[in-house]
Amino acid sequence: MKKSEKKPVANTVTLIMNNRSTKENRVIRPTLFTCYERTISEYRLSGTQHLGRPSGDRTPDIPINARFISREHGVFVTEGNATHYLASETTNPIKFNGTVIPPGADITLIDGDELIIPWTDEDGSDHSVVLVYANTESRIGLWRNLQQASRDNLTNLVDRDSFVNWWVQNKDRKDYAEAVLFILDVDDFKGINDKAGHNAGDSVLKIVADELRNAVRYESQVCRWGGDEFVGIIPASSRAVSKRLEGIRSGIQEKTASAGFPAHVTIGCVDVCDAKDRRDIASLVALADQALYQAKNAGKDRIAVYLRS
Repeated sequence: MKKSEKKPVANTVTLIMNNRSTKENRVIRPTLFTCYERTISEYRLSGTQHLGRPSGDRTPDIPINARFISREHGVFVTEGNATHYLASETTNPIKFNGTVIPPGADITLIDGDELIIPWTDEDGSDHSVVLVYANTESRIGLWRNLQQASRDNLTNLVDRDSFVNWWVQNKDRKDYAEAVLFILDVDDFKGINDKAGHNAGDSVLKIVADELRNAVRYESQVCRWGGDEFVGIIPASSRAVSKRLEGIRSGIQEKTASAGFPAHVTIGCVDVCDAKDRRDIASLVALADQALYQAKNAGKDRIAVYLRS
């Protein structure tokens, strides 16, 4: 090659990548961890999966709900245990291990590779999205441990901030076109602590958490909101969700009684479509809380649905 000739950037990136070495570790199914704000999400990679920002009725396979993300930011193509990233034409180019890559670049990923979509607000705060590719047991275990750091220590449910960020990223998915947000409160929880002790109270909260975890498809859908309050979102019609919530209510009653610490719960819920802005989790919780308040006044140990006037 003559000195005046330049080697294509995409090929250069691929060559550099192919010369890197991996730690000796058993290769397993490729996994992508996306890190945005305080939320770490995990995606199993298989076939062709698009990375981008949800828009209208279109939701990418790997959604990042941030204004600086393009609707089509790139594509992950996985065959067996090998994954390629194909960069798309975007206004905010992605970085591969710290180097900006051009549209059309074809990157073969190995364990530990990072893709970063940079963004810094006017106040200097960093809101970049970090994507980490992992296909070894140790790397996947490391990132799952980091995920664990955003969970409630007692119940092992995700914490409030992680839940809110999860909803922001997933609210536009077709799966949640119909959805209900609920808030669950343990009736007379202080009385349980006073009469049976705080260990009994902790046991009740763990039973509540287990019932909620078993009632949803993804753990991100429920969280410990604070104290003895839990919040969750179930993707279904109001009628279908009411039956599932009744199962949760009765299940908690049965299991706490069997554990020797009988407890009842009251649940308030709201159809997300009843809110002026389904993105505003605080408003949704406030509406569900109104229903919860009405149920408490009506005698507790029941479910109430917010009715828009």
